[in-house]
Amino acid sequence: MQVGSMGILDHWHPVLLSQRLSSKPVGVRVGGQSLVLFREHDRQIGALQDMCPHRRMRLSGGRVANGRLQCPYHGWTFDAKGCGASPGTPRLQAQVPCYDACEAYNVIWVKAQGASATLPAFEVAGYQHMCTLEHHMRAPLELALDNFCEIEHTATVHQTFGFDPARMTEVDVQVEPTDTTVRVRNGGPTKRIGWAMRQLLGVRSGHWFYSYWTTYFSPVHLVIDHWWGNPATGREALVRWRVVVMLTPLDAGTTAVWSFAYARSRWPVPWGGLPLFRWLMRRQLDTEIRLDVGLVEGLASLDTSIVGMKLGRFDRVLGLNRDRIDRLYRGTAGLQASTPPDCGPDSCQ
Repeated sequence: MQVGSMGILDHWHPVLLSQRLSSKPVGVRVGGQSLVLFREHDRQIGALQDMCPHRRMRLSGGRVANGRLQCPYHGWTFDAKGCGASPGTPRLQAQVPCYDACEAYNVIWVKAQGASATLPAFEVAGYQHMCTLEHHMRAPLELALDNFCEIEHTATVHQTFGFDPARMTEVDVQVEPTDTTVRVRNGGPTKRIGWAMRQLLGVRSGHWFYSYWTTYFSPVHLVIDHWWGNPATGREALVRWRVVVMLTPLDAGTTAVWSFAYARSRWPVPWGGLPLFRWLMRRQLDTEIRLDVGLVEGLASLDTSIVGMKLGRFDRVLGLNRDRIDRLYRGTAGLQASTPPDCGPDSCQ
């Protein structure tokens, strides 16, 4: 599957934790392109094509000298705008393609220079940052998104975030698409979770698990709310999660999954006690994402088409997402989503 006409880099994508970029350049990959990131004297970030125009050496193997990125082969240097200088032939000028770069949420983001995309804004007022995780999934963007956009697999795959496998028929699923987003609301009997996490979250017998999310497509990402509560009274358990999952295609067959995790707590102690349990919540989220990665990488086929699949009521979003990926992310017609999948009597209505 090839990248469409709009170009992945026409949208902002997270590519590197800020703390990983210090005095040395770092190579990253996004949308099939190899980029090099570096910091100038004033900490401004340079994002260039990772190839010297002189003899095609990887610039990420060089160093930063006097605020300029220096090629390790012949010492050519480049500023953050890609303007190059040759030490041996001063009159010879060179230009390396450059990209827009910024720092937000302790991560470095890049996009094509001059592209009009807006950096996603995280609505996390009242939440505490718990962790930011990066995982690589050997699967195309569509299949990575499929995994995070349905809740049926949580009964058999996940440890904490999911439903009772014996009561999946009770799970309520509501899909609310707009022209630019897909919102899904799920609620049903929770699966049994570990004692320590149950105590921390305040989950009690009879509680339901709720998973609401909205998927956006410039760039492709989800804002996911997870919580537990009493279905009769509506009273929530003590802790609610909010996870922003950003999907960055590294190439046609690999997707980086960035998880920006936040939580809020009603425990009657300072900061809701969350700083004391940050390590536990980070470990649990990392475990859950690794389970997702292993699951998708174990698929018998990485074909992104949904034609011929036996899709049920949890899977309506697959076609909706593909249409919006084609229109809003890649800028191509939604040909794949235009063919209706093979659905059962409860699905795709």
